[in-house]
Amino acid sequence: MYYRKYLIALFTFISVAAHAQETDITGLWKGILYNDTTQMDYQYEIGISKEKGKYLGFSHTWFILDDKQYYGVKKVKIKIADDGKIIVEDDGLISNNYPVPPSKNVRQLNVLSLDASGPVMTLTGPFSTNRTKEYHSLTGSITLQRKNDFWQSALIPHLEELGKSSELSFVRIDKEEKNRLAVNTMAADDANNDRYKKQQVESSKADEISKKETVAKALAEEKAASMVLAKEKVEKQALEQQLKAEAATAKRELAAQLAAETAAAAAETAKSTERKKEEEAQAKEAAVLAKKATDAKNAAEKASAKEAVAQQKMEVEKIKQARAIEKQEAEFVKKEESRKAALAKKAAAEAEQKYIQATAALAEKEAAIKKADTESAVATASNTKKPEVNKQTSATTSIAAAAQVNERQTILQQTVGFSSDSLLLSLYDNGEVDGDTVSVLLNGTIILEKQGLSTVAIKKTIYIPANTDRMELVMYAESLGSIPPNTGLLVIRDGKKLYEVRFSGDLQKNASIVFNRKKE
Repeated sequence: MYYRKYLIALFTFISVAAHAQETDITGLWKGILYNDTTQMDYQYEIGISKEKGKYLGFSHTWFILDDKQYYGVKKVKIKIADDGKIIVEDDGLISNNYPVPPSKNVRQLNVLSLDASGPVMTLTGPFSTNRTKEYHSLTGSITLQRKNDFWQSALIPHLEELGKSSELSFVRIDKEEKNRLAVNTMAADDANNDRYKKQQVESSKADEISKKETVAKALAEEKAASMVLAKEKVEKQALEQQLKAEAATAKRELAAQLAAETAAAAAETAKSTERKKEEEAQAKEAAVLAKKATDAKNAAEKASAKEAVAQQKMEVEKIKQARAIEKQEAEFVKKEESRKAALAKKAAAEAEQKYIQATAALAEKEAAIKKADTESAVATASNTKKPEVNKQTSATTSIAAAAQVNERQTILQQTVGFSSDSLLLSLYDNGEVDGDTVSVLLNGTIILEKQGLSTVAIKKTIYIPANTDRMELVMYAESLGSIPPNTGLLVIRDGKKLYEVRFSGDLQKNASIVFNRKKE
């Protein structure tokens, strides 16, 4: 009974209201539902469509309880009252994962007012549920904003998987516009191909003309070169005759020069013999004088040697006395070093004892941390490895995680600013739990490998170096589950702030979220 009342408080529907028929209220509205009973805010979205003059729509409510995501998708009826208020009423629950079935007799009525005066249109107003025999009426308030990027939502992916997104006119129009643009792009590509082929033919003709001109030019240049070679041959023969005449003249001049140099050499030889006799006489006289000087020098060196021996004996005596003094000092130093060594040995023993005690304390702390990490890992494994996930991931364990990440196109889903040194990431399936499996890469490095998405959070804390201002998180679809594409919800906790990013990917596209550090 408690669960049923609690779910009624959590999963009540929100409604959208607009001013008369003058303002277009179709599109996606996203915001908060506040429940007076639980005093809590719940994420809420509603899509409004208009078909043949009548409004209809769907809504989506979700919240996280004990790290498990709960959601509900309902069909709603919409009408505009005479006073301009927009009345929205539940028209049936079409998808949910509540732990207990909600009551079919409880309906929620919302009365909302449209404010289109600002840059963003808003819908605000109260809601209430009907009173039944089993439940009291619930009340609260709703605040919504109109969003242009309706694919970044929780409602649209659910409707896509349920095959009901085309029932919303703004989604259907968007798809038709994308198809029209694709057709126009293909037509433009065909026209560009025709122009390219025409340019290729014209270019081929121009190349043929250019080749003919090049051949004619080469023939003319070859004829001119032949004429130049004939002229050079005549000039070469004339030059050879001139060189022969100059060689004969040089030969005659060289013979005359050699005869003159031979006569001069004979005269110089006679003079050299006379100078040699004079030099020998001078050398003998110098030898006599050198012998006398050597004898005098030897006598002086003997006297000096005797004096040096006497001086050396005095130095030896001084050294002997100095060695005796050094011996005494060495014995004193040896005794002092022995005393210091004993003190050092004692200090080393004390330090060793302190080190042993500190090492033992550290080992105890490390054992406690390791035990805590092991318990945490076991707890995490028990929370994330659910049977429904294992069934989907077993088929991909033999293939490396994110094996084709660089071969797929990466599409930016959202840019998020952060200020903390660490971020807590929580991953959920953003639709029907159908076996979607993803791997997560941070700056190209895998941080989560082949994780099956479900309503239970897959958590990962990333730590950011102080010098890192930008990071890219890539979601790689390992499998698409039973209902393509692969859709997910990423909840990011940055200190006390919480961000929600919904992403979508398939076997051709990766989903990317960029984190930028906020500048103070």
